[in-house]
Amino acid sequence: MAKGRRKLAEEILGKIRDKSILVEGKKLPSERELANLFNVSRNLLREALVVLECLGVIEVRGREGLFVKDEVFVGFSPNLKSVVLWPENMLRDLMEMREIIEVPAAGIAARRRTAEDLKKMEECMKHLEEIYLHGEKFDGEGAKWDALLHMAVVEASGNRILVRFSEEFGYIMEKYIGQSRSLVFSQGNWPRIILDQHRALFEAIRDKDEARAKKVAMEHIELARKKFAG
Repeated sequence: MAKGRRKLAEEILGKIRDKSILVEGKKLPSERELANLFNVSRNLLREALVVLECLGVIEVRGREGLFVKDEVFVGFSPNLKSVVLWPENMLRDLMEMREIIEVPAAGIAARRRTAEDLKKMEECMKHLEEIYLHGEKFDGEGAKWDALLHMAVVEASGNRILVRFSEEFGYIMEKYIGQSRSLVFSQGNWPRIILDQHRALFEAIRDKDEARAKKVAMEHIELARKKFAG
């Protein structure tokens, strides 16, 4: 029987608690090494790591790697039972939720965006471009502005129910964005590709091009789906 995400997360947590997989103090092995150690695919490993990150067990420090949080060694007891509420194919389902929320929202935003909405998006783009050129000033800075840009697009739709729903979904999204950026931003042209897609989305909304906004949003999600969800 194939190993599931919840079971894998529990196994990793057990190895963390007995310190048998720590390589340098609180640092964990690389993703490749962990996948080999637990004999699982990289996609399944990423799902388990996202779960552990959302539960506050581990943190991603940019290119430095994966680290265990101090609290885990002082009586911290994450509720892994809550993980059962997350679907087995977590990244697949996450991409589907993004498609359901972000693509229509981008189209509506192109129709309804205000000057204030554009100002928020411009601020996000300014920071993302600075990070592309000069790197992050602190771990997670890129994920922060990336997530804020996507939230600004949803807010520009002017649909309060959609915004509220997206806010509930936002915590998981920021965690996913943080991990995905750390995984791809040392690989080839990915940083430029992602930045160009963000800029194209902003410009379509700015120009009130509804069809273009939806198309770019869909392309952005499809690229992420291809890279992470298979």
